[in-house]
Amino acid sequence: MANIPSNISKKEDAIPFWRDGRVLGVIAQIVFLVLVILATAWLANNVVTNMDRLGAFRCADGSSRFVCGFNFLRIDAQFDIGETTLIRYEPSDSFGRAMLAGGLNTIKVGFFGIILATILGTVTGIARLSENWLINNIAKWYVDLVRNTPLLLQLFFIYFGVLLLLPPIRQAIQPFGLPIFISQRGVDMMAPVFMISGRIWFMVLVLGLVTAVAVGWAFRRWQIERGVGGSPALLALAVLAVIATAGWFVAQAGSDDNQALLTQSELGVSHLDDMAGVVARRLGVPELSGVAGAVADGRLTQEQVDEAALAVCTLVSDPAEVNLSAELRQRNIPHTFQRFTRTNLAVNAFNAGSCDAFVGDRESLTAITAAGSLIAVPERPVRLSYPSIQGLNFVGGYKLTPNFAAILLGLVIYTGAFIAEIVRAGIQSVPKGQSEAARALGLSESQRLQLVVLPQALRVIIPPLTSQYLNLVKNSSLSIAVGYPDLWVTSFITLNQSGQSVQVFVMVMSIYLSFSLSISALLNWYNRRIALVER
Repeated sequence: MANIPSNISKKEDAIPFWRDGRVLGVIAQIVFLVLVILATAWLANNVVTNMDRLGAFRCADGSSRFVCGFNFLRIDAQFDIGETTLIRYEPSDSFGRAMLAGGLNTIKVGFFGIILATILGTVTGIARLSENWLINNIAKWYVDLVRNTPLLLQLFFIYFGVLLLLPPIRQAIQPFGLPIFISQRGVDMMAPVFMISGRIWFMVLVLGLVTAVAVGWAFRRWQIERGVGGSPALLALAVLAVIATAGWFVAQAGSDDNQALLTQSELGVSHLDDMAGVVARRLGVPELSGVAGAVADGRLTQEQVDEAALAVCTLVSDPAEVNLSAELRQRNIPHTFQRFTRTNLAVNAFNAGSCDAFVGDRESLTAITAAGSLIAVPERPVRLSYPSIQGLNFVGGYKLTPNFAAILLGLVIYTGAFIAEIVRAGIQSVPKGQSEAARALGLSESQRLQLVVLPQALRVIIPPLTSQYLNLVKNSSLSIAVGYPDLWVTSFITLNQSGQSVQVFVMVMSIYLSFSLSISALLNWYNRRIALVER
């Protein structure tokens, strides 16, 4: 038997790089990337060259710079948004402010839409697994119907088939006698209004919240170390309540000179309480406490009371109006407001004698006119504004317009159906042994879901849930179908009036991209936080 030398080794020939699939794959990717960069550069250069030829980048000094292509954002917009915005906007404001107001409207829809759709989807997803036949099938029918119907069709149905068929404003629905009115004009409800001192109180609340969380966390650590009982949550709430109460009185103590009432000199008043005597003299009664009885027994008519009421000039959406109205109601002084969109119009009306007084912050009233006399108006950090019918619409409170309600309900109902299926799949991905162990420990069904099932299901739910949140924000651009002025609507009007199509499209794409990246970053961070850590 021949012996084979052990030092003999077989050496394979090296494969040439032009035949190596891995090398060819890398080269192909590099070539494709270079072609994409060249094509993008050619397209961008072509667009910039043509726009520069049309004078899109022309500056005021005659030079041409890229940044000057966005100077149109400073031009007066000259169009009305027609919706309550998070910032004050008037047609005389610039295109840039109009797009900012539209962008904030998109954020408002996305913020409330994500919260409500998550709640609806979670409840529906749990209901899909219910052993109750009726609950299970209602959830199933809702998911199947909504997921297989176009969103645009649902928006049209909600707006034209539901909201616009509500009762007219004079027959508004008021559920359970609460200060909530539902009509064709939308939903008008009571709302809190922050005064000047309310900003101080809000900062104290934020500080109190941070302090309460820190105290609760420290108490929890102390409990673990000492093995004692107690509720960290109750302690944190108590700390927050104490700080909030103390902050309320501190903010109120320095608010005596914040607001004032500019009154006509012939009224001869030096204090807010003197206004009751002015109205009483007009009615011919000794004091206002008997006016209600006089109207009831017919000695006075409501028309006479309205005619003698204190007429006050104010600006639209001025918090000073809400504060003064609360003080006058507390003193049972009949009053009416004449609201103006601009300060000069209100000043002209006051100087012409159309109103008895003009309410606002003391600094502004001192600067705009020297006529009349100023009297202090007590201020609270937060007041409640109540809606009331004046003319053909509601005034005061917070208005949920039909346009906003339609886009919000449509996005919540549509996205909630998809979230429901994600939640159902996440719950079913948890091994049944976990539920059996929870029942063996004596946990209730709600405790089983809250403490055992849902925390484990979140690892499956979060990744697809991110896509649904992104879809909700991007689908908000369909608000143009129901007339809600979001980012796309205001940008489209800006495009038509300014003619700067490329710049507007670039801005809109960048803003929507920033929304998507922000949501993705936040949920990806949370997903990493709850991920299983393998050892």
